Amino acid sequence: QMTSCCFGWKNINSIVNECGLPERPCSQRCMNTHGSYRCYCEPGYTLSADGYTCTEAACSSLHCQFGCQMERGGAPRCLCPPGLHLAADNKTCEVNECQQDVCPPRRTCKNTFGSFVCVCKDGFVMGALEGSVKC
Repeated sequence: QMTSCCFGWKNINSIVNECGLPERPCSQRCMNTHGSYRCYCEPGYTLSADGYTCTEAACSSLHCQFGCQMERGGAPRCLCPPGLHLAADNKTCEVNECQQDVCPPRRTCKNTFGSFVCVCKDGFVMGALEGSVKC
């Protein structure tokens, strides 16, 4: 008579070492658990919300929009992809439309979220002159 295996038990041959698979499940350290695995990080790093990726502890506290790097002095700094620059909050990235000379004379460019506005330079006010609005 053949006996079936009890619920919750597996044949010893079906145990998988997830940490030893060619596609490593963790970015740094991995520990096998019963039927699964758990990721850990090296000292100075913290485990990201995805449960797999480790980021530098100081960088994760900045909450950068795209990424972070450690400067030579050991201070973390947020990074932006090409074409974007770091916004005034030092966390998010934005396009700087004001890099080009986009405003008429006596106006200066101010970046807004995803766009820009032209405002009068100091000492000038907006007014109607000869049927158009000028500074």
